[in-house]
Parts: sequence; structure tokens; C-alpha cells
Amino acid sequence: VIIADVVGLGKSIIASAVAHNLYLKTIIIAPPHLKNQWEDYRFDFDFNAKVYSSGKIEQALDENDQDEEKLIIIDEAHKYRNELTKDYAHLHQLCQGNKVVLLTATPFNNRPQDIFSMIRLFQITTRSTLQTVDNLSYQFRELIKEYKNIRKIQNAGLESEESIKKRIQKIADKIRNIISPLVIRRSRLDLESIVEYKEDLIMQSISF
Repeated sequence: VIIADVVGLGKSIIASAVAHNLYLKTIIIAPPHLKNQWEDYRFDFDFNAKVYSSGKIEQALDENDQDEEKLIIIDEAHKYRNELTKDYAHLHQLCQGNKVVLLTATPFNNRPQDIFSMIRLFQITTRSTLQTVDNLSYQFRELIKEYKNIRKIQNAGLESEESIKKRIQKIADKIRNIISPLVIRRSRLDLESIVEYKEDLIMQSISF
């Protein structure tokens, strides 16, 4: 799953609650400045975890038994979108055969290739488990090709920026539709609606 709530809505807390309830040995990959925060979470939420900074992925791979199913939590997962790096290769290996939670506030940051790289960490893209599509590789190959063509048109100045923006938005919408079963995303407006709904229920209960 990709937890893609906007900044400040508690992605780390949700992931910690998941870890607590799964009762699996957990490996957390986090930026160095968030390592202490994750150490606090694993005590607060009472789950068995080891926290590694983002520069220690190979160490995490070496120190943990690959035969035992684990939960892998990757904070700021959008940083792992370059499949040609050693960190990505090690992370991909670490995720194989395990349950994976990716945390990012910016899943649709740039190119279709970026989100595809994140999905490849836990999906076999030619045999997808998604009901929305069987072959993720084929679908994303077409979207990547379409995106590159739009950028060529933009660089050549053949269409207005408004037209280019609409084309890119269509690609983003297609990606959202394909990966919707994998992504949890809430905005502050979503939370405000939930709070208002609960307040209404409370007031109705009081009135009865």
C-alpha cells in the first residue's frame, strides 16, 4: 500500500498502528532526521522494529533473514524513484516477499516513471494483483510514452501551456484510476468532513 496523505495528517502514526496490529518483525527505512521519531513510535505503539536511516539499506538487507515474512515501512518513499541506483536495487530486494507500506505526501510528483518505480517495489508488474489492470508494465509503458510525447510538444512550443497542463492532468487521472486500490490519500478537507459528520452524530445522540 501507498499511504499518500498530505503533510501533517499522520502517515507515520497510521503505519505504526498497522505494524502494531500485524505482529510482524518490522524494518523501517527513514531519512536520518526522522530516525529518532520512528524510534519513539516503535515504543509508543509497541511493535517489534529496527529503524535504519536511508543510507543504510544494504545493512538492513544484510542483517535480516530473508526467509521470514516482515513488514517494511519506507518513509518519504518518493525519494526512491531512480531504478538505476544501488539504494533502489537494495530496497527492491528488501521488499520482496514482504508486506510493504510506502509513505509519501507526493506520489504524483513528476513523471509516470516515478510512481511506477515505487509500485515496482511490491508489485510484480507483469502479473499485477490489482483488479484495475493485469499488466502494469504495459499500461505504464504507454503512459510514459505519452508523457514523453507531451514534453516534446511543450519543448517545441507547438501547444499552449494550458493545453499541455490538461494533457498531463489526463495522464495523472489515468494513473490514479489504475493504482487506486493501492493508494490511501486524504486531504485536510476529508478530515474536516469526517469531524463534521461525527459532530452531527454526537448532536443527534444528545437530542435523543
